[in-house]
Parts: sequence; structure tokens; C-alpha cells
Amino acid sequence: MITIPQFLDFPLDNNSKEIVTFFLRLLEQKNKSMFLHSQQVANYSVSIAAKMCLPLPDVSTIKTAALLHDIGHLATPNALMAKYPFFNVREKAAYRRHSVAGCSMLENIPEMDHVLKIILHHHETWDGKGFPNRLKGVNIPLGARIIAVADYYDMFLNPCTQNWKKTHEEAAQELRKYSGTRFDPEVVNAFFNVLTNSKNSTKKTANSKENILKDKKARSS
Repeated sequence: MITIPQFLDFPLDNNSKEIVTFFLRLLEQKNKSMFLHSQQVANYSVSIAAKMCLPLPDVSTIKTAALLHDIGHLATPNALMAKYPFFNVREKAAYRRHSVAGCSMLENIPEMDHVLKIILHHHETWDGKGFPNRLKGVNIPLGARIIAVADYYDMFLNPCTQNWKKTHEEAAQELRKYSGTRFDPEVVNAFFNVLTNSKNSTKKTANSKENILKDKKARSS
């Protein structure tokens, strides 16, 4: 798994923390994999936002939205989720309601006003073929465009998920394939930079550990 620095402790007011914690606990009780997925998507999303040099308040908003982006699945039966992505027409329609459901769960909570549109539109696509409103290009909130890339990566390309079947290079190639159609090209490029920097950092750490071991062996001999 590619390691990316954690950015999940940006300051939130007490009420916001309690709300986020409450919904995440519900999600964890319902589906542990979905809970862990939300954590990873938040991590990747914040890394992308930071790489794009967004202001700290915007990064914090994206973090909160990413943590809660799938809470609409609290209303989705686990039996249905287990069939993903092999749905019939009716099941696919039920699955697609989760972004609207998640937004509805938060719509009367003042502290969550700033994340509603991001959660609602995180399944829109750059070419306008997404859901629920078929928004296109920059009409999609930037936070939603960022979460879309992070969500796809963690669902299908991340080695810590059951769907992992690709090397890092294959994962990068697939993201590039959807850049400009499913995903915002600028967001995809930012994520590439995050992954590349993380991969290089991991190699440096591994080399450093190897050199330390060699040095210890040399001293003991």
C-alpha cells in the first residue's frame, strides 16, 4: 500500500467533531469496510487538496465531506452493498440514492451546511454523465471532484482493498484513462504528484533502513 501522510486532525469546532464522530460510529457499526474506506478517502482527498495549495479552511471542509461522503449508505441494505458493482436496474437506482440520502441526513444541521453540496455531488463526472444531477466540468464543486478521484482510487486501485488487482503503474494508467472524462484532469494530476512523492518517500525510507542495517552489521563484524 502506498503511504500518504495523515491530515485528519485539522481543527473543527466541538459541535462539528461530535456530529462527524456520531455518524462515523454509526457507519462503523453498519459496515466496517465502509468506515475504513471513508477514512482512506478523507486521507487521500486532503492530500490532493493540500497538493493543489487550497486554503486551510477549504481543506478542512473537504476532509469533513470526505469522512461523511458515504453516510447515505446507512440507509442502504448491506445485502445490496455486497453485490456492488453487479446491480440490476432497480438495485442500481437504490444504490445511486445514497448521495442524496447523505445530504438529506445533514441538511438541517447548521454546522454541516458547508459540506452538503460536496456530499451531494461526489458521484458527478467531468463529462456530465454522473449522478444525481449530471453536473459537468467546473459546475461540480471542487471538493466533490477531489473526493471522486480519491473514492475511485480507494475502491478499485488501492492495494488495501479486496478489489486490488493492479500495480501502482497500472493504477496510474487507469486514472489517466479517465482523466478528462470521469475525472477533473487537474485533480488527477495533483493526485499523481501525491502518489509519486509518497512512493519516492517510501523508497528513501526503505533505503535508509537498509543502510542502517548494513552499518550495524559492519560495526559488529
